[in-house]
Amino acid sequence: MSNESAREELRKILITGQLPAMPHSALSVLKLDNDLTKVNIDDLARPIEADPGLAAQVLKFLNSSAFGFQSTISNIRQGVALVGIRIVKNFVLWKAVFSLIPKSRTGSFDVGMLWQDSLRRAMFSRFLLLEAKRGDAEMAFAGALLQDMAIPLLLKVKGADYSPMLDSLMKNTTARLSELEEEFFGWNHADASFVLGQYWKLPEMLVDLTSNHLKIKETLADFSQHPERAVVALSSLLPSVAHAEWDDRKLFTSSFEACFPGKSRLFASLFDRVDREFDQYAALLQIAPPKQSLFTYIDG
Repeated sequence: MSNESAREELRKILITGQLPAMPHSALSVLKLDNDLTKVNIDDLARPIEADPGLAAQVLKFLNSSAFGFQSTISNIRQGVALVGIRIVKNFVLWKAVFSLIPKSRTGSFDVGMLWQDSLRRAMFSRFLLLEAKRGDAEMAFAGALLQDMAIPLLLKVKGADYSPMLDSLMKNTTARLSELEEEFFGWNHADASFVLGQYWKLPEMLVDLTSNHLKIKETLADFSQHPERAVVALSSLLPSVAHAEWDDRKLFTSSFEACFPGKSRLFASLFDRVDREFDQYAALLQIAPPKQSLFTYIDG
């Protein structure tokens, strides 16, 4: 089977697998422009306020230690004016996608560990672009956070074949998930992310980031034009909480050096920052803290 025909089969598997629909309130928010000069704050606040559960989550986010406002933000309009439409839109996006992902554990796969890895990758991507003063740090956060969003859904719609493959991956930590997927099916979870992104009408740039996160060499070569792509792909090489060793350390280090010459040790301070600030992000997304800190993998 050619890759093209295999990916068409993947699309049919996902679309006919009773995928959950994106909440209407989230779709209404995501279609709005990121520029507040082009969007009325009421246009953003209205669909959020129409969903009491979402409104409560957004207010909790805006009043978190991530922003450190001295006074309490009591309404959505005030919050948007203070932090901007992009940050609120991204939060709505994260919560919406999280609500669509199955939460159950299957075989040796633990979705809780996947989200721990994903949040670390997201924080690393955001902090790195902020440090480098390049690209869109918030979009990189979203892209890294959601890069593996297809895996739990693949387990749901193709569990009989996909679960044993994940079990074998847990026993062979040097193998790559994408390589096993290509070998078994002719597609990988990044291809699945592309299908999901289109189905859920996610922002075009986010679909691009999640569907290209496995293309390390290509994204690094295009770093100057698309730093978000390169950083999200780089984040996919971070150590996983499921393994005590960091098998991709050499590739990560050489890739980091290619993007940031002479700053190969900068990532150590970023790892430390991710560890220190993980809890405040995790609380917002209801993710448990990992047992092993990210920084410990450097000397491991």
